[in-house]
Amino acid sequence: MQSSRYILEPYSGRSSRHSCPNCGKTKEFTRYVDTRTGEQLPEQVGRCNRVDKCAYHYTPKQYFSDNRLKPEKAKVYIPESRSPRSVSYIHNKTFIASLTKYDENNLVKYLNLLFDAETVNHLINIYKIGTSRRYNGGTTIFWQIDTLDRLRTGKLIKYNENGHRIKGKNNWVHSVLNIDKFVLKQCLFGEHLLKYSPGQKVGIVESEKTAIILQAKVPELVWLATGGADGLNVDKVKPLQGRDVMLFPDASENGRIFQKWKSKADQFGFGISDYLEQYANDEQKSNGVDIADFLM
Repeated sequence: MQSSRYILEPYSGRSSRHSCPNCGKTKEFTRYVDTRTGEQLPEQVGRCNRVDKCAYHYTPKQYFSDNRLKPEKAKVYIPESRSPRSVSYIHNKTFIASLTKYDENNLVKYLNLLFDAETVNHLINIYKIGTSRRYNGGTTIFWQIDTLDRLRTGKLIKYNENGHRIKGKNNWVHSVLNIDKFVLKQCLFGEHLLKYSPGQKVGIVESEKTAIILQAKVPELVWLATGGADGLNVDKVKPLQGRDVMLFPDASENGRIFQKWKSKADQFGFGISDYLEQYANDEQKSNGVDIADFLM
């Protein structure tokens, strides 16, 4: 199978993400690179990661067509055979050290406004919610734990006590720890729960916070999260083989996210909810509300 010459630059830390030329958001733009030369294409050629807010995507094909250019020819070479790099994992000591200070964790404070203490403790325990001292403390860690209980990474997000994300205060555990040559291969948030419920239906949402809330509100399903609108891929859904799966995409202007997830549902044989497409108003779609916003 022939691979593409131009690909989106693989993530290698925050320095590999740039300012979007359309919306201006920093560290949210991924540029295209030439796999033959290793060079980046012009700075406007790439994709904004904020697919629900911006959706800017200027491809190499469009760039060459607009400028009446042809890709420069490069010598064809056969790279040396290499063994695939092993996936990296976070050390268990780091994980265990994070399972504390829930009285300071702003997401947990918000959950305590919604549910009784027993329910909140249950959610903390099953999703292994962590707490970080970063950003002056109280920051939430969403650990990505696979079906073999290996720690792929953790996502740091700072919330206020009303459950809203604080812009610019997010990161990854492997980046914060500056782990050398860390090979990241993400899994679905909550994947480790699958082995405890072999026959249970699975619901998939975008946000980790949403998955946690829905687990309390609709416990008939096992709730997992992609961590982003583009977070569904073949590798991530492999553990779902043979399961009854329903996707719950966020609302978006012109139904962009629904259509994106509908194509994934068709590809993987999943069901998909169109509830928000039917009942969310224009303002809610513009704000990108999710199914938990309606249930709460």
